[in-house]
Amino acid sequence: MKKNMLKIVAILMSLTLLAACSNKENGSAGVNEDTVKQLEEKIVSLEADNAALKEENEALKVEIEELKASGSGELIEEEEEELPVFGAEEDGTMTQVISIVVKTDEPLLNKMQMLADKLGEEVFGGLTMKALEIKKEDGKNILYVDLIEGSGEVGAKSWIYDYFQGSTGGNMTETALSETFLQREYGGIWVDGVHFTLDGEKIEFDHVPNLSDTIMR
Repeated sequence: MKKNMLKIVAILMSLTLLAACSNKENGSAGVNEDTVKQLEEKIVSLEADNAALKEENEALKVEIEELKASGSGELIEEEEEELPVFGAEEDGTMTQVISIVVKTDEPLLNKMQMLADKLGEEVFGGLTMKALEIKKEDGKNILYVDLIEGSGEVGAKSWIYDYFQGSTGGNMTETALSETFLQREYGGIWVDGVHFTLDGEKIEFDHVPNLSDTIMR
């Protein structure tokens, strides 16, 4: 817009200069009429462009204000949170092995599956577990997790033979599983308890007695 105004001023100055020169050279003959006409036409064209730009500028201002009012012009950063994955010492003391970062508004069951994946990878030799569902029982939200037994191939890990055997090993297994899914220190919305099964069946082994029933938070 400013550039167009400068052009108009420049043309007017040129017109004045031409008029002065023409008067000086020709006396009373006057300014060349064709030149004056061309300059006047350019001025009209530039003024029209200037008016159009002004109108466009006003329309853009209105659009910006509407975007601000609706909030659609703002960038919303998604919040994230960190959840610990627990293991255990031989005496059963809980230890944090690693953590995962999840979106705060991620569905709760999705968060549970992310914990399951990382727990199996970091603590239980790559064994799989599935966060199946969260059920309402007696007013409490209970998470159901199914532990998937190993393939049975040579060298492959097994829940039964590697993590349910011996009092020390069983205690470590119970601690890692229950504390990771219960997240007792978490202050947000969480489940009230967790129930484990092994390939869909109730877990009944001497060294992991707590896995046979629901463990409350």
